[in-house]
Amino acid sequence: MGVPFFQEEFPSTFDAMAEILDKAVDALRDGCWIPPEQEACTRLCLEEALVNAVRHGNEGNRDRKVCLELEAKEDRCCIRVYDEGAGFLPERVDLPSADQLGGRGICLIRHYMDSVFFNEEKHCLEMTLRRKACCKGDGHHE
Repeated sequence: MGVPFFQEEFPSTFDAMAEILDKAVDALRDGCWIPPEQEACTRLCLEEALVNAVRHGNEGNRDRKVCLELEAKEDRCCIRVYDEGAGFLPERVDLPSADQLGGRGICLIRHYMDSVFFNEEKHCLEMTLRRKACCKGDGHHE
């Protein structure tokens, strides 16, 4: 197991979440995990996962915590979102009907990330993305 290059814990509020989201996207960009043209999609995935942790996992309880962790493993970045909820199985979430509000977050994550699942052992939502060919090995953009 590697060491996270980004790890932040915050109270279950959308205000706190927004600040951490900005920092995480900066860390992914600075680490050259996402090219500029994919930044918006990656940000959307992180935001959806964090919103779900605050709203569904912690049921909006501001006394509960959410933790976001980014860990590099060779050419993959493992993104983990921890909350204090019971957990869920993302593969059992179906695309909602066109007239239904909400419920598209996990579907978007499944589309844009290389993998997404609930890690039973670590009790967290885990997403992975592969390093895109946007950077040289020294961390500078091509």
